[in-house]
Amino acid sequence: MPPQPSGDPDAVADRAGLAEQLGRMKDATGLSFRALAKRTQESGVPLLPFTTFRDYVQGRSLPSPVRLDALLTAFGVAADDPVRERWRAALRRAAAAPSKPPPGLRPYPGAAPVEGPLFGRSALVAEVVGRVREARASGGVVVVTGPSGAGRSSLLRAGVLPALEDVVAAAPDADLEALLGEARTVLVDDVHSATEAAARREVLGAVPAGRVVLLGIREDALAALGEPGHDPVRVPGMSAAQLHEVVTGPARAAGFPAADGLAELALGELEVAPGAPSSPPGALPLLALALAAAWERTIAAGGPEITIAHHREAGGVHGAVERTAEAAYAALPPERQALVRPLLLRLVRVPGTAGVADPVRRRIRRFGLTHGLDAGAAAETDATVEALVAARILVAGEGTLELAHEVVLRAWPRLAGWLREDRERRPARGTVTDGTRIWHDSGRDEGTLLGGRALAGASALAAAEPAELYPLEHEFLAASREREEAGGSRRTRRLQVAVAVLAVLLVVAMAATAYALTRLPADRSGHGGTPPRDAGVVVAARVEPRAPSP
Repeated sequence: MPPQPSGDPDAVADRAGLAEQLGRMKDATGLSFRALAKRTQESGVPLLPFTTFRDYVQGRSLPSPVRLDALLTAFGVAADDPVRERWRAALRRAAAAPSKPPPGLRPYPGAAPVEGPLFGRSALVAEVVGRVREARASGGVVVVTGPSGAGRSSLLRAGVLPALEDVVAAAPDADLEALLGEARTVLVDDVHSATEAAARREVLGAVPAGRVVLLGIREDALAALGEPGHDPVRVPGMSAAQLHEVVTGPARAAGFPAADGLAELALGELEVAPGAPSSPPGALPLLALALAAAWERTIAAGGPEITIAHHREAGGVHGAVERTAEAAYAALPPERQALVRPLLLRLVRVPGTAGVADPVRRRIRRFGLTHGLDAGAAAETDATVEALVAARILVAGEGTLELAHEVVLRAWPRLAGWLREDRERRPARGTVTDGTRIWHDSGRDEGTLLGGRALAGASALAAAEPAELYPLEHEFLAASREREEAGGSRRTRRLQVAVAVLAVLLVVAMAATAYALTRLPADRSGHGGTPPRDAGVVVAARVEPRAPSP
């Protein structure tokens, strides 16, 4: 027996009132949005995605008259019930009422994954859905991956999940094998670390025929998964056109469009050029944070659109970065706060190096942060990193870390202050960071070690701030000093040999000179003024003419 509707169409005066009464109808059924969405087929319209059904009931968007009839059918209202006409009148009143966003309407999710319609990813959604349907024949795993902040979870939950039939999303602690016995496709989107990936490896290798696991996994955990059997679908940074749609689409769908120029302004703050084919992975979450803050201003002002003034009042992208970063830092315990400064300073390339005019982001290898640390210190470092990744201040890639965006360097006053304080030591810090990476990647080749002025500057940094260098960096400097000292010893030995040879040659020369002097004969006349003939001097003598013989 169908449940009795409890909503009152005559109480609807605007959009918020329509959402409230539809919500009461939904609550009276006791059914989930997914179950109610399946009921809409009985109205003769195509199956509504459950997310669309939810958006109508929660006031995110207004249904068309045809879809309103589908909702009423799902709620148990008979096709010939006269109350349907009263609901149509309620819809007309809601559409004509002065635009004022209801308090619960949130077209921009901020740091959370998208729940409503997904914009800017239609081609990627189609690719993943196609992979899943192909994999169902033999069974297996479809892997979707990307760096943190690229929008992987939103893609899967708001884009792919509504487009698939017979699919269930697994909770973090769910029995995956049991779920595979209940649904043809199971979405697993909770794999963020190598440990979680390794724990899933065995069951993912034994997915039965006709079943598919749709696995969302962060890029830096992918290697621990082993061979998934399929090339993963990678979620790239969005293009300028896609980000433009992210700005304008949600507000338009909610009935409160964004003002002209807002998208261009926000993308300019993110330094995404018009027509750019891609953007940094961190651009999307920072944009989402800024839009969520601007929307709060729209709610406070009562609509009817999200404007440039709302965006600027909220501080724009820079304001969103500052609030988020400072909140994430303040939430860390003191012992982890102490780890943030040395970490972030390594993620910046300083002016005057590699042709850099201003500070820019530097990508580093994550393993170097914990290599050589004991288990407790490594865990503290990893926890600090994950907190900053979750706050969208850092982006974790495949074994790498970097700042989410160049904007972070200028928008977060605390980081800007650290960079000013570290101005004199930044060149040496950059030398150590880059040198350690090159040394490790080369298999610890001695030719990559530091020497001369570079080593002197790096050693001064290590002496002044030993706690801010990581164990692998200390190893690199120790190896550099050892080679420098060994090279100095060799130079000293070569100098000593050269001096000894010169001394011997000098003694030989002096002996030869003395020998030559002792060979000179004495002057027979007793006068020492006339050199002897055999001394190699020719003496001219006067010859008197001889008289002729008689």
